[in-house]
Amino acid sequence: MAGLSARTAPLTISDAYHLVRRATLHPSKAFAEQFVGKTPAEAVGMLIDAPNDGAVPSWADTAPALGEDFSVVAGRWGELQRWWADRLIAGPSLRERMTLFWMNVFVTDYITVYFPQHNVTQMRTIRRMALESYRDLSLAMVGDPAMLIYLNGNLSIKGNPNENFAREWFELFSLGVGNYTEEDIQEAARAFTGWAVIGLQGRHYPALADAGSKTILGQTGNWGWRDVIRITLEQPQCARFLASKLWRTFVSPTPTAEDIDALAEVIRSKDYNIGEVLRILLASEAFYHADVRGSLIKAPVDLVVGLAAFFGGTALDRALFVNVAGVLDQVLFYPPTVEGWKGHRMWISSTTFPLRQRVGEGFVVSRTADGRTIPLQGGGTYTLDLVAHARTMPDHTNPRQLVRAYANALLSVPITQEQEDVLVEILMTGLEEFYWDIDDEAAARPRLRGLLQAIVRMPEFQLK
Repeated sequence: MAGLSARTAPLTISDAYHLVRRATLHPSKAFAEQFVGKTPAEAVGMLIDAPNDGAVPSWADTAPALGEDFSVVAGRWGELQRWWADRLIAGPSLRERMTLFWMNVFVTDYITVYFPQHNVTQMRTIRRMALESYRDLSLAMVGDPAMLIYLNGNLSIKGNPNENFAREWFELFSLGVGNYTEEDIQEAARAFTGWAVIGLQGRHYPALADAGSKTILGQTGNWGWRDVIRITLEQPQCARFLASKLWRTFVSPTPTAEDIDALAEVIRSKDYNIGEVLRILLASEAFYHADVRGSLIKAPVDLVVGLAAFFGGTALDRALFVNVAGVLDQVLFYPPTVEGWKGHRMWISSTTFPLRQRVGEGFVVSRTADGRTIPLQGGGTYTLDLVAHARTMPDHTNPRQLVRAYANALLSVPITQEQEDVLVEILMTGLEEFYWDIDDEAAARPRLRGLLQAIVRMPEFQLK
């Protein structure tokens, strides 16, 4: 691995596709082209400096009412999922990628939390702080209403501490198994006492908190909840834990100890400022190394948003998106356990792989995986003009160059000469290449359909 030394060479179109596949959910040609010729540092700066905006559901700022009709609450769960879907689909954003990342670290689910206002509050906090301080985000999650309810922190008081949040704080949020003791959990649980959920907020009541002496990770004092976060982040393992998660999300699923140590050193040097860490990681030689391209498997939201972005379908109905992602095992706001979605190879099974292929094939012919038309937000149906789309690709009058352009855009690894020849043969339906005429739309359209469906059926299309 090339390490975390900065890459300075301007981005090619292949580099740009790699960046937007990993750092956003929108690997469209138009978006990728914005970064061609930029240095990696310039490109990452453009992504990090993008604004954080977007409306929330109309009920999000209305405090939950005990005894509220279940049908009203449950009806909002679907709206909650569609809201997140809209943020994922609406536009390319590193902030949305990192929101997805943090929501899979500080896990909650809408069934346990029950009132979706709290899920919105948590995500708004995470989205706002996604590229800022991990320390500040961790402090915010201690008293987050969704987190308090999900891990019973709102029931934890002096003399009767609940250990759920303390256990997950060490195991899943900061250090990982083997880097703390049961005594650390018990003592930290005492420090986390005193919280309640009032309206839309988590509120700390010192009178309900245990102010006595505690020993946590080797340090003794009258520690409170802020001290637990401080003491934890002082542990060298905390930076390594976070480095591992970031590396496996953005670079490869198999980091070496040297990779983790190098990134952990960056994390410590930047005082856990995630935006500053990503400025280095996403502009590094390691990130662009040929060996890591195609090493990650697309999550369902990567797959569907990526298809929509590339083929001009970002106005698709959000409920359809939620349904498709759920069928592929990523139910928004409902990860399977407190460990979240484990991802990578867990996304692919004998059931989901053919479904993923059908989703890709469907986009090419403007249909769902089961053959229905694809509805758009506000009415109408999605229609892909295959010939018009092909004309946006470079050298589209040359069939072999067109195949290369589509393969470069849709696949994260270079195709072999044999694969290229097969794809050209599919495009030409067995005819010589000189018969290709994109202006003969009646002939070009079915050939393009065959080519694009062949590409999205390839195992390599599932990689990023």
